[in-house]
Amino acid sequence: MKNIKYWIIDNLYALRGRVSMFIFRTPPKHYLEYTKKSKVSIIIIPGITAGWAYLKKLGDRISLAGHQVYIVPKLGLNLLDIPASAKIVKELIEEKNIKNSIIVAHSKGGLVGKYYLVHYNKNNRVLGMVSVATPYRGSELAKMLPVKSFKELSPGSQVIKDLGKYSKVNRNIISISPVFDNYILSKNGNYLDGADNITVNVKGHNKVVFSKETEKEVLLAIEKIRTEPVVL
Repeated sequence: MKNIKYWIIDNLYALRGRVSMFIFRTPPKHYLEYTKKSKVSIIIIPGITAGWAYLKKLGDRISLAGHQVYIVPKLGLNLLDIPASAKIVKELIEEKNIKNSIIVAHSKGGLVGKYYLVHYNKNNRVLGMVSVATPYRGSELAKMLPVKSFKELSPGSQVIKDLGKYSKVNRNIISISPVFDNYILSKNGNYLDGADNITVNVKGHNKVVFSKETEKEVLLAIEKIRTEPVVL
């Protein structure tokens, strides 16, 4: 019964994210204009079926800390396959000539970010990634959904297996997880070998991106990657 309660609460937070997507069509001007010295560029990547505004609360907090925040408009609702989405991120980084940046991603967005780090970060334009509730080992729930975009996230999918082979790049990733993730369900599904793994006292795959504790940990993680970059 407790898990059912967490499911209901988490879906209310998911609805909150959808409402934000409906209201906010363009990012605030301060995302690119309010910057402080010694801060870095941040690229935010939302999860599947989510637009950039789903992460607006987190993006606002990062921006107001003085970091330049980029969204990836061509990702849309992040329904393309992971390799295609990573290529879109690459194109944005090259088009905007973004350097010394950090990816902040939620759910599937973290898989897109890792794919970028593995295959497209030869020039080290991205220092690392902070992921939130990312199913690095896949999601059992995805196996129940007969849609190609979701099947890719199941534990046995080819892309999940392939990404799992690249462990060296994990040293550039900080993985933040809720204490209970109702969307992933797989045991230790958020855990990433070789990365910094942080658990926040939040129950819910969607609720976690609206948590003040998560905001705090994301900002600390950004500072750690910025000041202690791992050179591979």
